Amino acid sequence: MLPFLFHWWGSYFMLYFYWQCFPMEAPSLISNTLQKLILICLSGGDDRDPSKTAVKASSAAILARTLVMNTNYLAHLTSEPSLSSALQQAGVQIEENILLCLVDIWLEKVDNVTSIQRKTFGLALSIILTLRVPQVLDKLDQILSVCTSVILSGNDDFNEEESSGDNMNSTETHSEGTIPSKEFKRKQIKASDPIKQLSLETSVRDNLQTCAILHGESSFNAAISRMHPSAFAQLQHALKMP
Repeated sequence: MLPFLFHWWGSYFMLYFYWQCFPMEAPSLISNTLQKLILICLSGGDDRDPSKTAVKASSAAILARTLVMNTNYLAHLTSEPSLSSALQQAGVQIEENILLCLVDIWLEKVDNVTSIQRKTFGLALSIILTLRVPQVLDKLDQILSVCTSVILSGNDDFNEEESSGDNMNSTETHSEGTIPSKEFKRKQIKASDPIKQLSLETSVRDNLQTCAILHGESSFNAAISRMHPSAFAQLQHALKMP
């Protein structure tokens, strides 16, 4: 298992680098790999294995980033016949839209990822609100609960992560003319992450309006009413709703 994990984490950072530097071109360059990540996410068997849980959570994070940075591409990829065939060959039974199956993974793994990945999950889930499929309303309360949690904890999480990074930087000294370390370059890439510039609060607020229009006010309000009153109050606070 360890050789696989070392190989996988190396591939993960390569994919992360592609997304950071080539957000629009990356999907077509790594389409086969993205299909493999979908297979990892939709295959079971990670409940009692922390290492497999970590792999699945990180795979889900890359797919969430794909949806955020290039929404149309992931929608196209998940509808590819070759992906359905690969899932069948792997013994994975899919009874609904593959994208909606990924939603379940994002909801399930949100507590197993870093703060920036949590925000990526939240942004991906907010985009799901714009799908014209009735199952979105079935998952609405769960989606909004996760997005609310990410918004309300976001600033504290990012501050803690950045503070940790600053502490690490303070221990690294680079004399003049020294070639920056790989870790330093990696931090530079992370600092320029476009996900950090996106507002989850704005995305959820705007996409909720789209969701209401797509499904009709009556159906939308019925779905919203299923939220626990305290959860709805937190949503209002997170979105600064009157």
